[in-house]
Amino acid sequence: MSRLTTLTLTSHRGRDYPVELFSPDTAFTQTGAVYLYLKLPEGRSRQVQVFYVGETEALEAQLAEDRRPGGAWERAEALGFDAIGGLALARPEDRAMIAAEFIHSWHPPCNDGHGALAGLAGLAAPAPFRMKRAMVGK
Repeated sequence: MSRLTTLTLTSHRGRDYPVELFSPDTAFTQTGAVYLYLKLPEGRSRQVQVFYVGETEALEAQLAEDRRPGGAWERAEALGFDAIGGLALARPEDRAMIAAEFIHSWHPPCNDGHGALAGLAGLAAPAPFRMKRAMVGK
């Protein structure tokens, strides 16, 4: 379990959001957050793939719910997700607004997104780290 880094994701409205990235085996607390299941960029890529966006008032409980058969975790895992992104937010109205903005920006496939570019989020610069595939996920 570990915090990996912070990426700044820019929505379709041009708003920048600092999203903390964690490995999938991280134990979370019951904090309010917008969360994402995503695949980290490889090498010097300028794109991260967002598979699912959710919002919750209790992240630990929501991730347990997502792990149920047929849940968002299983669907994102089948697509190759290797990190959880989190943006801690206390106010429910902020979480709902930002989650909707993220979904509208990237059309994540596990949120019923469609199209060849579903889930792709551009980065302002190459990721500030290089990740070997063997370091993350299974």
